[in-house]
Amino acid sequence: MPFNPKELRAVITLDNVMDGSKRILKENCLVVQNFDYQCTFKRNEKGRVFGAMESVILSFKVRVNDPRHAMMFLMELASNNVSCFSFLFNAIYGPNERLKEYEDGMVVKGYIVGAEEQYSTETSDTGQYKQMLLDLKLLVSEVVYLGYEKDKNLHGVFIHKNN
Repeated sequence: MPFNPKELRAVITLDNVMDGSKRILKENCLVVQNFDYQCTFKRNEKGRVFGAMESVILSFKVRVNDPRHAMMFLMELASNNVSCFSFLFNAIYGPNERLKEYEDGMVVKGYIVGAEEQYSTETSDTGQYKQMLLDLKLLVSEVVYLGYEKDKNLHGVFIHKNN
């Protein structure tokens, strides 16, 4: 199937690409079927924009090619710890099958609060088996939106920690 520039292709990895994307292998990037989250920001009395007023849940579905990838998500669910995920759009891999570049993306930190598994032996339009799909829900604590200009990334904090 030829690449359609109007079609956004997303992958997710359980790595923070801001720590250095050269080590991320293609086999550890899972195809995102869809994702969705909604967030409303408010202004305080001084007119400054501050974080979300309600919990932000990021819902996403990934196609799992290897059961160990599913186990990684389920272990994150069981751990009750903050997890870090990188959503990358239109990723390009080098000849060594490592991430070379991406158009843009977002690094999301949060807690996995739900996971549903779906198994299928149906074939997709391209003739590939759909295999296993994971429907995940992530309580978002922060998001960094990555763009072309790496020094101008937009950072949004949704859960404030009181120290």
